[in-house]
Amino acid sequence: MDCRELAVSVRAVVAAVRATGPAAVGDGRALRVDCEPPGSVFEHVGVVRSDASVDVRAALAAAARSLDVDVEGVEALEAAREELAAVEVPEVDVSGARERVAEARAAAEAVTADVAAARGAVQAREDLDADVDAGRERLRAAVADASERETELVAAEQALARERERAREARDARERRLSLADRVGRLEREVRANRVAATWSAFRDAVAAVPGGDVDDVGAEPGSFAGADATAALAAVRVADVTAPVVVGVDRFDDAETAHRVLDAPVVLAVD
Repeated sequence: MDCRELAVSVRAVVAAVRATGPAAVGDGRALRVDCEPPGSVFEHVGVVRSDASVDVRAALAAAARSLDVDVEGVEALEAAREELAAVEVPEVDVSGARERVAEARAAAEAVTADVAAARGAVQAREDLDADVDAGRERLRAAVADASERETELVAAEQALARERERAREARDARERRLSLADRVGRLEREVRANRVAATWSAFRDAVAAVPGGDVDDVGAEPGSFAGADATAALAAVRVADVTAPVVVGVDRFDDAETAHRVLDAPVVLAVD
């Protein structure tokens, strides 16, 4: 599709490609593009403008994924990602458990003092041969309260021990996550490099095929490209399996049919 004579901008076409319905063009006009949802290739090179900024390695990695190019390291990367996702770091409240132990210990010590005071009062009344029934009742109540507070203290200490164990497990889990995250990052870089290498020859041929491209700009090292970003974007499109229309705002093609043939992709030409 060639929208240049209709003065439709690249921005408007991109909005229409990404929208689920009509997108405003201006002057009361709207544009609707029925297509597959844009994928990762579109995000890298789906919009080709004169001021384009293209990460060649990222674009070719996306192109390789669109082609299901089999490269080394993919299975290891998927396994590492799954292993990373499966690591759970438990929530820990050691400080709260420690505070509960301190409160329970203070309560137990206070009741122990009450028991001692009650026992002393009973002994004093016995020495005076006075009535000790009320004192013994108070003593029994204090002893029962002390037993309950001691049980609470033991439970709080056990809870603290469990939280400390969970804290150790959390530290181990965090260290495991960091290790796995490092492994995932390394494997991602390796897989991307392998994907770029796997498509580099095709990219070289594509640069030679697109208007304005110069194969001498393609370095021997995969990812090394000295040409214009727009050229790199067009060449990456030619390499990839593109579903959503590529929006081209550079003056490289006479008509949409030529652009479609050269890029082997759905194309919309628009005003940059």
